[in-house]
Amino acid sequence: MKKHRLFLGLAFVFGSLGLSSCYDEPEFDLAPTLTFRDIEQRTLRNPQNVIYDSLILVVRFQDGDGDLGLSETIFPQDIQPPFSSRDPYFNNIFCNIYKKVNGQYERVLYPGTTPLVFHSRFPRVSTIERQEPLEGDIRYSLNIFDNPRDSFYPLRAGDTIRFDVKILDRSHNESPTVTTSEVILFSKQ
Repeated sequence: MKKHRLFLGLAFVFGSLGLSSCYDEPEFDLAPTLTFRDIEQRTLRNPQNVIYDSLILVVRFQDGDGDLGLSETIFPQDIQPPFSSRDPYFNNIFCNIYKKVNGQYERVLYPGTTPLVFHSRFPRVSTIERQEPLEGDIRYSLNIFDNPRDSFYPLRAGDTIRFDVKILDRSHNESPTVTTSEVILFSKQ
């Protein structure tokens, strides 16, 4: 009876290995690719009675070696050069904002000639230290506040905006830029 159980157990293991070897891993470029999926908007009011838009940009990524994200709490090297706060690779998601003016989109500048940007970091997508193709969604959250008292602030209620988004992997490969759909500020109350 023990021989039958052992044989059955081994047959199950080898059968499982055979089934898993039939699965082909997807082949993605080593540089990440992005596809815009959605932009979620909620207009809210904070305890100080200031209106703001809570926006979540959703982009789909594919990456051939899975080296996306930076997580300095788990991986101390993710805050060391070239990823330290003084280095050009500190941020791994780059988000530029555009406003529709006379039917054309223009880069939002604040004040005067400084571009208003929402660059940041997202955490490692995989904490496994091996190269593997990865695919999934990044949900990037940002807030835009209504600031009617600041005459230099370039965004007002009713403005139509959109974003250009790109990401960077730890090997410094840059994704193509994707453009979001448009949003009318402070309109989802």
